[in-house]
Amino acid sequence: METTNIPQNVIKAILYIIALDNLQLSVGSGGVGTHKYEDWHWTPAESAYVTSLRLILEPLKELYSNKKNITTGQRDTVKKNIRLARDYSGHGLTGHRLLLKIAAFGTDNDWTVANIKLGTSLAKTPGKGKSESTAMLQPVLTLTKNKIGEMEISVASPEAPSVIRLPEGMRFAKVFRSIGTTMPTSTDAFVLYGNAKRGKIHVKFDGLDLSGTEKLYAWFYGIYESTKGELGQPSGIISAEILF
Repeated sequence: METTNIPQNVIKAILYIIALDNLQLSVGSGGVGTHKYEDWHWTPAESAYVTSLRLILEPLKELYSNKKNITTGQRDTVKKNIRLARDYSGHGLTGHRLLLKIAAFGTDNDWTVANIKLGTSLAKTPGKGKSESTAMLQPVLTLTKNKIGEMEISVASPEAPSVIRLPEGMRFAKVFRSIGTTMPTSTDAFVLYGNAKRGKIHVKFDGLDLSGTEKLYAWFYGIYESTKGELGQPSGIISAEILF
């Protein structure tokens, strides 16, 4: 019997795995150079499995959402790997007990992202259920315009990329920006630029020092904030050259 909390809905399952991979690779309690998965007593092989699963499923997420474009083979690949993930993570006889390890060694936030209630304090706070969607949702950022001195970025829900409204329970899609000649190595280099309205945010580059000869680039990522002030998972980073 499986004891896993991976959602039954395929798109939600993929988003769950992406969020779990982001979390397990984030900085652990030992500081820079350590990872969350070590706090949970996962092995490097178990960590690598989750990352490899994410690399298989994430590129197929949009295709699966648009059922007209996905092939039968791709659909089977998605379903097969999610099924294997359930077995790997928590099968009663052969599983690696990944989620049970998070329940035993994780924090309150870890439990929320991993959707773990049984045996944790979350089991006693049913009102916290909506925060699970916050923890799992990652906005999808796309550069839609790049003109002299400005850019436009669309911010869409991963569950409904064509819909401009915020997902249920979300107050803002916060957009962070970094400017430089090389890609930042840490999110510490990003600062909040603003909140996307109606699925878009207009970015201007007034006051930049253009005396150098190297090209300047802008990097962006987004994150949802719920009506309760909870922050979700950061989106992927997008970038473009600043035109002047």
